Amino acid sequence: MPCMLSVPATIIAATAETNRAPFDLPEAESELVAGFHTEYSGFRFALYFLAEYANILVISSVAVTLFWGGWLRPFPSVKWLAAPLNYGVPVLLFVGSGLATFTLIKKLKDTMQQKVLLGVVVILVGTGGVMAIPMVNAAMIGLFWFLVKVSVIVYMMIWFRGTFPRYRYDQLMNIGWKVAIPIGMASVLINAVLGMLGSPQG
Repeated sequence: MPCMLSVPATIIAATAETNRAPFDLPEAESELVAGFHTEYSGFRFALYFLAEYANILVISSVAVTLFWGGWLRPFPSVKWLAAPLNYGVPVLLFVGSGLATFTLIKKLKDTMQQKVLLGVVVILVGTGGVMAIPMVNAAMIGLFWFLVKVSVIVYMMIWFRGTFPRYRYDQLMNIGWKVAIPIGMASVLINAVLGMLGSPQG
């Protein structure tokens, strides 16, 4: 229950903190003049964007670690799901992506692009095959699930960008003070109550 309260507030706060739409008030990239980006081009502009996307990855990693079990697979306490999730999902994801990429090769006329895509297919299918080896799977499955969960949050931030209109400053402040802070405080209170009830003294 506390996690269910905290996750929406965390994702809203993370999107606002990274200046992503619909909270891109300092930049307003869709406008003709994109805020401070007007002053920069070339390498400096690239550094700003790299820093922005690094910030997104860091915040997504923190959210996954705090609320989504970090490197654990979904439903880690259910033993019969271990093999399907730890072996089936990675193998299907990599091999399926490789086979889907292979279907694109025939549609391309440029031989250089075909060679590059063929290399991508070999890497994806090879990674799927390697993940089926128990020793490699045991070493890599934590990183796999962590990156999958981080990718979901990053995808949601990109999805928000194309879905919601930009908020005004007063609307952003209302979300922060009237929605996110009460949800966060309610989450802390519920955590405290559940912790006391679950303790031996409670």
